[in-house]
Amino acid sequence: MPDTARWIEVASAILLEEEPATARHLFTDQLLREFGARTGARVTLDLSSGALTIHGFPQDIAFDPQRWPYGVQTLEQSHPLLLHYVRTGSLQPRMLLGPGESPQMLPPVLVSLLTSLGIGFHQLGLPIRNEPERVFEGYVLVRDDPFPRWSLPRARALHDLVRGLESHLRLRAAAGTVAAAPAPDDEARLTPRERTILAMLAESRTAESIGRSLGISARTVHKHLENVYRKLGVSDRVAAVTSAQRRGLVEPGGEPGTRDGRLDPTDEVSAPR
Repeated sequence: MPDTARWIEVASAILLEEEPATARHLFTDQLLREFGARTGARVTLDLSSGALTIHGFPQDIAFDPQRWPYGVQTLEQSHPLLLHYVRTGSLQPRMLLGPGESPQMLPPVLVSLLTSLGIGFHQLGLPIRNEPERVFEGYVLVRDDPFPRWSLPRARALHDLVRGLESHLRLRAAAGTVAAAPAPDDEARLTPRERTILAMLAESRTAESIGRSLGISARTVHKHLENVYRKLGVSDRVAAVTSAQRRGLVEPGGEPGTRDGRLDPTDEVSAPR
């Protein structure tokens, strides 16, 4: 059975937390802890346009859906979990590989893609929304070793709570974005480095790609993004870019009003390669 006491504690903290980004961190950290997962992602597939969005945690996955059509096509056409949810409209948790099943059972093209990204084959899907021909949204938790046999029953027991908390997080983020009306000092709240990173984010670039361009580590990029999310009152990159464009901090094409490439004193510089 799930750690009920821990989930009550985390759910209470999420409901009381005023900072959307912090609340989402509490949520995703608990998901990883509950299932002993190394990493995870929130996946959204717009079925009308085929647009795929992936938000990794505890850090971004080194995969940019908008700049890698082959990767998107591979996932949409060969990932058994994604295919199952799109075809059936199911909202039930499901594992990519069941107990005793081998990665050899997966399509070779998918195995090659996941291997190149350093993503494990043992995955657990927790669907949040599944509207036929419109949108699929869910969480995928990833382990390097097989999920224990109790994982799927536990996921089913937690599923309503997970969906409820995700709904709260979405509404909380939306309310924070609406409440943060443009103000004369909004532009001054972001440092030049934060605005540069935000502009690159608007170009759908990953933290790793941004870090390479600026000569800093991906970890430092994530720290800057956490500050950007906090200052804009949002919880993810899509909301951050939307809010920044509405405020005029980033043009629709991704360029900031001003750009300063100078090194920030807090930056952690990447080692030369």
